[in-house]
Amino acid sequence: MGCKKEKKEKLYELRFTSTSSNPYLINVDGNSDVIGGNTYKSYSFPKGTYAWKVTQQSGYLLYPSVRSGTVNLDQDKEIVFP
Repeated sequence: MGCKKEKKEKLYELRFTSTSSNPYLINVDGNSDVIGGNTYKSYSFPKGTYAWKVTQQSGYLLYPSVRSGTVNLDQDKEIVFP
């Protein structure tokens, strides 16, 4: 018998897609990234529940658009905002 290989933990894609022309700051599981308008950012995480928040960086009059929530990652998921 050969050596046993360590079982790698399956990673799932969590994709944030902006439909706004303004840049947004993405915060998820200790990661902070600013993405431009009409683009996306993908992350890979193991199965679990993750808190997330997106905050508009510019292009607002008084207050930035902010969305937040939690996602249960048990398959690839996409969060579209604003």
